[in-house]
Amino acid sequence: MIYIAKADAFEEAVTCVGPIGAPPTVWSESVEAGERIGAPEVTRIRAAAEMSLVRRESLDEELDDLATSVATEHRLGGGESEVIALATRTGTALLDEGRATRAAAALGISVISTLFLPVVGLRSGRVDEERAVTLLRRLAPGTGATAAVVQTIEQHLRGE
Repeated sequence: MIYIAKADAFEEAVTCVGPIGAPPTVWSESVEAGERIGAPEVTRIRAAAEMSLVRRESLDEELDDLATSVATEHRLGGGESEVIALATRTGTALLDEGRATRAAAALGISVISTLFLPVVGLRSGRVDEERAVTLLRRLAPGTGATAAVVQTIEQHLRGE
């Protein structure tokens, strides 16, 4: 969520995959902790939430127990484990951390990396090639992706 906020790309991301769910720890880590340190992304996340682009999600007892189990078993933080727990209901998670993506895959969850949002949007027909490439270029700096990775994804988007 922070990568999307850094790129100021919530509307485009939601066009690609629909509203982005933020479980309690993700909200706490990205918004509340961000406010304490003066992170500029907080304003964008709050605005996205007000526009219903980001939905604050809660966990019932069953999902909370699952998140705790996933965190312990896979040595993950609370945010990643809560995203994975919620994704057991939807089948898809937006994750970028390697260990978390492996844990999600082990549970049969499809993982979308932030940099692959434009690919998903293009494949689904929700965005055209130029919008997908523009979104990729906006997301790339905040994710720390190498130029080679971005170039490979862009070539894929362009069908090369």
